[in-house]
Amino acid sequence: MIEQKKLNSGSSILDKQVQMKYNITKSKIVFSALLSACLGFAGSAHAQTDTIKVSQLDEVVVNAFESRRNILETTASVGLIGPKVLERYAATTFTNAVNSIPGVRMEERSPGSYRFSVRGSLLRSPFGVRNVKFYWNGLPYTDANGNTPLNSLDFGSIDRMEVIKGPGSSLYGAGTGGVVLLSTTPNGSTNRIEQSIGVGKYGFQSRNTTIQLNDVSIRYGHQQQDGYRQQSGMVRDVIQFNTTTKVGEKGTLSLLGMYSDLHYQTPGGINLDQYTKDPTLARQATPTLPGSVVQNAGIYTKYTYFGVQHSVPLSVHWNQSLAVYVSANDFANPFINNYEKRNEQGIGGRNVWSYAKNKGQVGVLWSSGLEWQYGKSAQRNYNNNKGVPNGFQTSEDIKSTSLSVFSQVELSLPHEIIASVGASINTLKYGYERFFPVPYLQDELTFNQVISPRVALNKVFANNWSVTGSLSSGYSPPTLQEVRPSAGGFRKELNPERGLNREISIRKISNRFQFDVTAYQFQLKETIVRRSNDAGAEFFINAGETNQKGLEWRVQYDILKNTPLISNFSIWNSGNYVSYRYQAYKQGTSDFGGNKLPGVPDLLLNTGIDLRLNCGISAFLTYQRGDKVFLNDANTVEVPAYDQLMVRVSWNKTWGKHFYSDVSASADWANAEIYSLGYDLNAFGNRYYNGAPKQNRWLGVKAGWKW
Repeated sequence: MIEQKKLNSGSSILDKQVQMKYNITKSKIVFSALLSACLGFAGSAHAQTDTIKVSQLDEVVVNAFESRRNILETTASVGLIGPKVLERYAATTFTNAVNSIPGVRMEERSPGSYRFSVRGSLLRSPFGVRNVKFYWNGLPYTDANGNTPLNSLDFGSIDRMEVIKGPGSSLYGAGTGGVVLLSTTPNGSTNRIEQSIGVGKYGFQSRNTTIQLNDVSIRYGHQQQDGYRQQSGMVRDVIQFNTTTKVGEKGTLSLLGMYSDLHYQTPGGINLDQYTKDPTLARQATPTLPGSVVQNAGIYTKYTYFGVQHSVPLSVHWNQSLAVYVSANDFANPFINNYEKRNEQGIGGRNVWSYAKNKGQVGVLWSSGLEWQYGKSAQRNYNNNKGVPNGFQTSEDIKSTSLSVFSQVELSLPHEIIASVGASINTLKYGYERFFPVPYLQDELTFNQVISPRVALNKVFANNWSVTGSLSSGYSPPTLQEVRPSAGGFRKELNPERGLNREISIRKISNRFQFDVTAYQFQLKETIVRRSNDAGAEFFINAGETNQKGLEWRVQYDILKNTPLISNFSIWNSGNYVSYRYQAYKQGTSDFGGNKLPGVPDLLLNTGIDLRLNCGISAFLTYQRGDKVFLNDANTVEVPAYDQLMVRVSWNKTWGKHFYSDVSASADWANAEIYSLGYDLNAFGNRYYNGAPKQNRWLGVKAGWKW
C-alpha cells in the first residue's frame, strides 16, 4: 500500500531475569511460541530504538506560534497527527486520521475531491479549503488567491500534521478558521530504498517509491481508483523531493519541491429519490441540462511547487529565517454548463526574526516578521461539449497581492505561567480585467490594514496539569474563487469575514493518562456561504452573523506499556459537542436567525483501541458516531446519524540488519440510512447527496533496504 507511517513504540531487549520470569511451560506452548517470536523481534528492533524515542518526543512537541513547547505548556488549542495516529487507518487518504481530531473535519465527496474545515467552516468551503491557512515545512502552501491544493498531495508526502484551532492572527495573518502546519522530513540520516504497493475495492491501486541518501529524500507516489459511483474515477501521480543541509558554520538550507498530475471525475450531487433508487448514480440530466457522465465532468490539474528556506542564528539570542516559494497550476474543469480553464502562477515568502533570552525566572521569546504573496490567474470559460471546450464564454484575468506584518511576544514567568501577546496587520488587493464579453473592463477590490490581535495565558499545575485561556480576533477576506466564481464575473459586493474567538482549555498528561478538554465561543460576522444556481454553478454571498459554541475533548489511557509481549495497549476517546447557529441572517423574505448551520453535526464521537506488540504486530479498532445534520439554511432537510467501524492490522519486521517489511489489511463498515463522505449544502434542485460505499477493504505490502 502507499507508504505506511508505521512506528513501533517501546521495543527493547529483555534481560535474562525477565526471560526467566516469563519462561513458559509445555502446557502453555501456544503462548510460548508467540512470546518467543516477539522476543526474537525485540533484538532486531534494537537498532530502531533511538529513532523511535526521538519520533515519540517530536509528536508531543508543538511548533505552533514558534514556541516549540510540549503540549502541556502550549498557549494554543492544537491537534496533532503523527506516525502513531496515521498507522491506525488505511494508508489511502488523510480523511480518517484528520477526523479523529476533535473539532476538525475532512470530507471526500468523491475520490480526490477533498474539503477540510476547523470548527464548522465546511459551510464556507467553496473549493476544498476555506478559512484555514496551510504551511509546509515553514513555507506558505495556501497561496495569495486563498487556494490550498490539498488534493495534489500524495499520502506519502506528509509525515506530520499540526492543526491550530481558531484564528492564528498573531503570527499567521488573515484567517478565522485555523492554521495547519505540514511537515515532511527525511527519516534520520540513513540510506534506504523503499517500495510499497496497495490494492482495494472499487479499483483502488497505489504504488510508492522512496529513495533516501542521508538527508536527501525523493518520493514517487501513484494512486488510482474507479470509484464507488458513476463518473468518480481518480488518477494521481506525485514526485517530491526535500533536503536539509548545513550552510556555513551555523546556517541550514532546506529545499522542498513537488510536481503533481491529478485527474478526478466529479459525479455531482443527486436528490433523495435518485439516492434511494441507486446511490451510485452521478448527477442526472434534466430537461434543460445534461448530466455529469455525458459532460465528462471532472478536474484536471498539473501543480508545481518549489520552496527554499534558509535559517541562521545571528547570535546567542537572535535567529533569522527566510522562506521563498514559487508555484504554477495548469487547471481545467469540464462542468455541466461550461468548461473552465485556469493558468495560475504564484510567488511569495515569509521572513521571521526571533529573539530569545532568559533572565532570572523570566524568559522572553519575541517573533516578528512579514509574509508577502502574489498570484496571477488567467481564467477562460468555454461551452462544454461532452468534455471538450467549444465556444467562448468569458476571458478574465485576476491578480492577487497580500501582505501580513506580524509580531508576538511570549513570556515565561514565575510560577510556571506563560503569556503570549501578538497581532498582525493584513492587506489584500484583487486586480480584475475582463477581455470577453466586450466591452473591456478593468476593476479592483482592496481590503486595507486590518489589525488582528491575539492574547493567551497558560498556567501549569503540579507538573502534569495546565489551564490555558485565549482571546483572538480573525479576519478573512473572500478568496479568488468567491470573488470570481466558476461561472465568471467579479463580485465586488462580498465583504470580509470578521470573527472573535474565546476559549479555555484544561489538560493533564501523566505516564499512562492524557486528558484535554476545550470550551470555546466563536462569533463570526459577514459569514460567507455557498449557493448554486439551476445549472449547479457556485456563487457566494455574505450571510449575516453566526454564533458558534463548542466543547472538544480527547482522553487516552494506556492500559499496558512496555511488557515483555505488549509495547502498548491503550483506549482513547475524542469528540466534540457544538451549538452552531445563525445569529442574524435574512435571505429575501426568509429569516434564518436562530437556525443551525448546515453541514455540522451537534455531536461527533471517536473511540478507539490500539494494540502494539513487541513482535511488530499491531491492531487498531476505531468506532465513529456522527449525529444527524441539516443540509440547508432553512433546516428543512436533514440526514440521520451514522455509525462507522474502522479496523486495521499490520505486521512490521526487520530481517537482519538491512531488510525490513510491512504487511497490512484494513476495512471500514458504515451503518447508515444515508451515507456520504460529504454533502452539497444548500444545493439547487435538492441535489444534496454524494453517496459513499458502506463497506471498503484494502491490502498493503511494503519492503525496504537500509544501510
